[in-house]
Amino acid sequence: MDFLRKMIGLLTSVSILSSSILCVVIPMCFYWVSDRMRKHDPPWKQDHPDNQLEGSMLPPGSSNEQYEDMA
Repeated sequence: MDFLRKMIGLLTSVSILSSSILCVVIPMCFYWVSDRMRKHDPPWKQDHPDNQLEGSMLPPGSSNEQYEDMA
């Protein structure tokens, strides 16, 4: 019986254990909600692969090279 009491004394308290669980659960919930909301972003805010950038708003033949020289 003495060994059992010693082992129970070594265990963490309920408040520490629940706080540790919440430190994992709360960020997971925020990540899950953020991930769900990101799927419904407008097209201009979404990340596009490089091959989908061909239909940009720039006129044909134009580039941003002329503006890079000014910087």
